[in-house]
Amino acid sequence: MYKIIVPYDFQELSDEALKQAYQLAAFVSGKILLLVVLDSELQAISSVFSKKMEESMRREVAGRLEQVILQAVSESGIEIGYRVETGRIYERILAVAKEEKPRFIVMGRTSKRSTLLHFGSNAMKVVEEAGCPVITIPDIKTTSEFGKIVLPIDLLKQTREEVFNAISFGLFFDATICLVSVVMGGISERKSRIYSKMKKMKEMIEENGVRCTEKLFKKSHQPIHEMIIQYVEEVNADTIMIMTQQEGLGTSNRYIGAVAHQIIDSSTVPVISLTSTAATDSLTEKSRFWFNKLFPLRE
Repeated sequence: MYKIIVPYDFQELSDEALKQAYQLAAFVSGKILLLVVLDSELQAISSVFSKKMEESMRREVAGRLEQVILQAVSESGIEIGYRVETGRIYERILAVAKEEKPRFIVMGRTSKRSTLLHFGSNAMKVVEEAGCPVITIPDIKTTSEFGKIVLPIDLLKQTREEVFNAISFGLFFDATICLVSVVMGGISERKSRIYSKMKKMKEMIEENGVRCTEKLFKKSHQPIHEMIIQYVEEVNADTIMIMTQQEGLGTSNRYIGAVAHQIIDSSTVPVISLTSTAATDSLTEKSRFWFNKLFPLRE
């Protein structure tokens, strides 16, 4: 099975996403699937002229993909395949993901339009609706490492899934987890519920053999997402891991909270977006056993 899907358009940002996928493929012992989606606008053109036009384009894309894959395999030693689809970009990405059931989707996030597809609003729609964790790569030069992961936390119940995924990444990549949050209201930091929760999470992470730091900001007029992005730059982090599902909504309801949306949209480093369902489904059977043992459900 393909465990990493990389939507691809032959642009530099797609190449960055592919390099990020090398690391993840090693993490989950899986193969990579490059997915090219020919925009439905091209479908309209082909219907005006002839079916042969679309078939010719598919052959050309397939030929170029084979060259990309040869280079990628020589760099990574990972098995890589490809698919060429036609239709609305995010719809085809989600449809292929539903069929392939990957552990991760890795895609660029940019407002720039490329020759075959563009990943601006499409990336956000995929994050919102995908049944697996999605990693979005910003359109600036980033590292493909997972050495330092910033983990924003709040008082949501879904945090246990987020912590376990962070521990999994921390153990495999020998990463440091950097907890960060903001005290809401006028209460002092040390008397706040979030301070208590952060201390317990830090203890839990360190007990599992992963390095962990903590940072608690006072509430200010500065937007929360800006404080988190500023902290990412301050600690020179490689990645942000966030939960995108709002408490009180069912796991079948894909919802991106305002802060999570702003973090994804403005981050200067890759963002790993998890919903409660996707976070748990991304685990192997063995790690799910330990997940339930470490984080038993409580009323």
